[in-house]
Amino acid sequence: MYNYKKFSIFQGGVSMVKLTLKEKFAFHFIFSEKKTYYRWYGRFLSFGVEYERIKRVISRISSWLQWCNEWTKEGNHLYNMAEEALQNGYATKAKKLFHEAVGCYHIGQHIFFIDSTQKESTQEKARKSYKKAISLYDKKEKPIRIDIPFNGVKIPGYLRLSDTNSKPLIIFVNGMDNIKEAEGHFQGRLFKQQGFNHFTFDGPGQGEMWQRMKFDAKEYHKAVSAIIDWFEEQKIYEIDLTKIALVGFSLGGYLAPICAAYDSRVKAVVGNSGLVYIGGLKGLKALNPIWQRGVTYMTGCENLEEVRDKFDWDIEEQPNLKVPLLFYHAGKDEVMPSPKVHAEKIMRWAKGEKTLKYSENGEHCTQNYLDEVFPEIIDWFKIKLEG
Repeated sequence: MYNYKKFSIFQGGVSMVKLTLKEKFAFHFIFSEKKTYYRWYGRFLSFGVEYERIKRVISRISSWLQWCNEWTKEGNHLYNMAEEALQNGYATKAKKLFHEAVGCYHIGQHIFFIDSTQKESTQEKARKSYKKAISLYDKKEKPIRIDIPFNGVKIPGYLRLSDTNSKPLIIFVNGMDNIKEAEGHFQGRLFKQQGFNHFTFDGPGQGEMWQRMKFDAKEYHKAVSAIIDWFEEQKIYEIDLTKIALVGFSLGGYLAPICAAYDSRVKAVVGNSGLVYIGGLKGLKALNPIWQRGVTYMTGCENLEEVRDKFDWDIEEQPNLKVPLLFYHAGKDEVMPSPKVHAEKIMRWAKGEKTLKYSENGEHCTQNYLDEVFPEIIDWFKIKLEG
């Protein structure tokens, strides 16, 4: 159904899969300029891209088929400007531009499942630009690259250390195809500024790890436990490992609570807009066509029938969560059907202290309220982990 190599057309020099009528409608409906402004700008800003640049790039896009290519062009432009600034001795400017290039590359590849080759190429550009950016940090501020062994491969991630020893560790669990170099980086900066240690990573089926290991919902929690194992075994950094918490957005909003339920070393968890049940093949077929392509991409499957074994769950059939949970959901979330049902299910499932923040006017990941959500999450973690 979604074989990226088999069904292809040639558009603007790029080999792509054919779109179904449903997909053409979905892409036009969601990624028109008005819809992008209303539903996606908040998230794009959190990737480190300036508001006016977002508007300029989107104004050049008339078809979803152009999406990744136009954002990649903008990323290339920023990358080249950063290189020029660096050659002229303007390291601060260069660092900022390298990070903004990462944001553009990430926006371009984000949910662009119709051409895996182009998607992976743009992701690699993001990783290259990120490495250039962090090479310009001083030692105290620089994110630390860590590769953690897991089932014969490595989980790649970056650690931001608090300026104070023996502070809690926050582990950020990515969404469907977010990459650690974008949203995770800027969240890490916020948490570091507030005295937390922060680790962001690409898990199975995500970002840099996609080539090494595909996504399997039943196994994902083992990757997070392996990360905690590594920190406990290495004891390299002055981190209080009795105070570990998870935070996840979108698909990570489901994965983070599940990982916390499986690992008693996690003491608190925040989820935002998690898809907490699928409903078998029927549920997969009810997903927006964009996300249908997404689940086949993450799992490495060619059709939804194959996907079902790796991307189907009901949170109420999982081990119950017993640690404090702060969960956000949004009434106008178009990524999933019936967001209120998902919110109610996770509240029934969680057996410890729990708080639901349901915004009737919120968009996916409450991205139109992030200026309120992030400070609240940080304060909540301070209360739960530090008293």
